[in-house]
Amino acid sequence: MKNVLLAVLILSAIAYSEAERELAHIQVHEWGVLTWSADDPVFSAAPGTPSQESFPPTYSTHGEGGMLLRAPVLYFHGPAFSGTVTVKTNNGSIFDIYPSVSDEDSHYNHCTWRVDFSHSDIEEYPDFQGMAPGEWNYNLWREVYALSISRTDGWNDKFLYYETAPETTDFLPYTPGMESLCEEYMDVEALLIKERSDGVFYSHCTLRDIVYGGDMEYTDISPDDILGVLYNWSVDLIEIDEVDALWNTWSAWVLRDHMNEPAYGNGLVMYMIPAELTEKLSTISVIPDGPRYPVDVLRYLIVAMPL
Repeated sequence: MKNVLLAVLILSAIAYSEAERELAHIQVHEWGVLTWSADDPVFSAAPGTPSQESFPPTYSTHGEGGMLLRAPVLYFHGPAFSGTVTVKTNNGSIFDIYPSVSDEDSHYNHCTWRVDFSHSDIEEYPDFQGMAPGEWNYNLWREVYALSISRTDGWNDKFLYYETAPETTDFLPYTPGMESLCEEYMDVEALLIKERSDGVFYSHCTLRDIVYGGDMEYTDISPDDILGVLYNWSVDLIEIDEVDALWNTWSAWVLRDHMNEPAYGNGLVMYMIPAELTEKLSTISVIPDGPRYPVDVLRYLIVAMPL
């Protein structure tokens, strides 16, 4: 009887393990901001260093601006595993990679990290970060619940990072000065921020309103209101603490510093890039070495462009 019971327990454990493996998913959460400067777009995670002038404590003082896809911070959730993560673009170039990789693992339009993911706590982060312009933000990006990442050379951290500069943005629903809009994207939510002689105001509107001159209501700019919209856009994509990492990096640029850039003289338009268009900027692939867990890539990419 004991042998039978033991056999049942072993079979149950094996069945549970297989079911757990079948249900386990690796999730990649990415956030980033596509900005313009001198008419050139860039996708990155971070602006430059913050300006000296600062708002009161309720206004985060992180952020400044740039000309890249400034946002690609990658977090990983799910089971512990080892494997490779590859970022690639057919539209421009990949650069400012963290952590750096060997020449054989990088090219102008792609890079591959060979890393281990675990639930272990990181007791000490690397002293030398690298040359990525977002380096001053790294501690902000570590305040997120996600898998820890390590390499055999002793490096470990909570995220992977890259930037990309797209050759073309003609796939976006709206770009600066656009006079018409595809019907499919008429109702995409947007934020419009404008500086006037009597203060800084924003409107929570749609791309239809911006392109065709809808009757938009402007309100005194409020950090809490802007963050609330960003939270709403992130539902079913990334976690709240990941949105906080984006906001703590970009809030000062969104609320103030973009006004110092000539390209944004008429105002700032923000909207989320529709999921079906994100691969026009870059693609992300994860290949586990062991169990082939399903991989879900959830991307929260915000456009922050001149009006």
